[in-house]
Amino acid sequence: MSSKLNERFQIAAAISIVVSLLLVGAQLKQNSELLKMQMLYEESNRMTAIESRYIGENPSAVWAKSIEDPESLTLAEQRIVEALLWTVTEQWRATRMLAELGLLEEAEWRPRVASEAGLFLGNRYGRAWWENYANNVPPELADAINQRLGEVGPDYTENNFRTIMDTLRNRDDATTATSE
Repeated sequence: MSSKLNERFQIAAAISIVVSLLLVGAQLKQNSELLKMQMLYEESNRMTAIESRYIGENPSAVWAKSIEDPESLTLAEQRIVEALLWTVTEQWRATRMLAELGLLEEAEWRPRVASEAGLFLGNRYGRAWWENYANNVPPELADAINQRLGEVGPDYTENNFRTIMDTLRNRDDATTATSE
């Protein structure tokens, strides 16, 4: 009787060792995937820092020119806008990677892309740039950006700023009328 019991304990111990080894293997694979994603995220941040140097101290004027009169951009100005748009897109990719790592929920990166894609790419230059760059991002991210660009018009960026200015003027007019 005790030899049968001993035999059963040995079988149970062997099974638990196999299960433990399988769990360790799965955990090693998961850790390897997390390390890979972390390294990609860090590489993205390094490249973003390099591109940010091209932007210079005052990219706003060049970005505004790319929205108002994109055909008149010089090659140097195009490079500044390229760096700006690439950096923003790379930040979206990095945010999406955080979701892949399990550090963000899916519902956290998609709204960011939706709110910013229209602003940065919702103009003629931004759309032309995106048309040439879209194949360089993961399909899921490209789909989210394309979805947002499909929802906004070609002059969304400029119209957005005009709407803000109109809102400010209307408030100023209302304030002036009230104080008179």
